[in-house]
Amino acid sequence: MKINYKALWIDDQFEYVQPAIDGIEDKLENYGFKFEVDKKTSLSEDELVKLSDKLSQYNPYDMIIFDYDLGEQTKKGNEIAKVLRQSIFTDMIFYSGKAADGLRKILFESQVEGVFTVNRDSFVDEAWPIIEDQIKRICDINNMRGVILDEMSKIDLKMRELYNKKYAGLPDEEKEVQVENIRKKLEERQESIKGQVKEANSETLPGMIMNPIKTDFNIVRMRLKKLCNDEQILGEKGKLKKNQSLRNQFAHNMAIYDEEKGTVSLHGFDKVYNFDDFKDIRNELIDILNQIEKLENI
Repeated sequence: MKINYKALWIDDQFEYVQPAIDGIEDKLENYGFKFEVDKKTSLSEDELVKLSDKLSQYNPYDMIIFDYDLGEQTKKGNEIAKVLRQSIFTDMIFYSGKAADGLRKILFESQVEGVFTVNRDSFVDEAWPIIEDQIKRICDINNMRGVILDEMSKIDLKMRELYNKKYAGLPDEEKEVQVENIRKKLEERQESIKGQVKEANSETLPGMIMNPIKTDFNIVRMRLKKLCNDEQILGEKGKLKKNQSLRNQFAHNMAIYDEEKGTVSLHGFDKVYNFDDFKDIRNELIDILNQIEKLENI
C-alpha cells in the first residue's frame, strides 16, 4: 500500500460532510497516511457505467464512500453500490441520516453485499474503526517493503535532482571542490573493496557469501552457476539475473501510475506494466524459487 489513502466519495452536498472528511483525515495522518479524496456530486447512468468499467481495469481506491440520497439527477447510493459491486470488491461505506438498520434493509433489498453502513451524524466515530481495521490488515511487513521501496525511490530521485540543481548554481571553484570530494568517496569505496579481497579465504567465505554487502548478488550467482551448471536459471541470460535487474529497477526508480490506463511505468524506462505483466512476473518468481529448490537436491 502507498502512503496515500485514497477514497472515492460521492455526495451531492459536500459542505455538510466536510467535517467528517477532516476528521478521517486527522486520524489517517496519525497513522502516517495522506488522505486523498476524489469527490463526485453526481453520477449519471452513463458516467456510472464508465466508472465501473474503468475501476474494473484499474482501481486506485482504498475505500468508496457514498450517501444514500444524491438528489433527483442521479441514482440512489444503493443503486450505485450495486453497479460498482459487479466490477470491484473494494470496501464501501454507505451512510445517511437514516438509522443503520434502515440502510442495511435497503442494501439487502437491492441484493448488494459487503457494504458497511453508518449514520451521517456520527460518521467519524462509526467509520473510523472500519478504516482502521482495513489499514491494520494491509500494513504487514511485505506491504511495508513495497511502501519503502516506492517512497524511497521518489526521495532518491528528488535528492539527486536537488543536488544537480544546487551544483549547477555553484561557481567553478566550488564545483571543483565537489568533484574532488566525490572522487575521495569513490577511492574510499575502492579501498574498502580491497580490504574485502584480502579477507576472503576458505574459512571466511561462507560468512561473506551470506553478507550481501561483502559479496554482491552477481558474484554468488556466477559461482553457483559453476557448481550447478544451470544456464537457464543462473546464466548471464537466465531468469535469475533478469529478475534481479527488474528488482533493482523497481527498487531504485520512481513508479509512475496511469490511473486511466491501469498501468505503471518506471522513471527513466519505456516499459509499461499492467495487471497481466505483474501476474507473469509473480509466476516467473515462483518458478525460479521452485527451480532453485530442485538444484538443492542435485
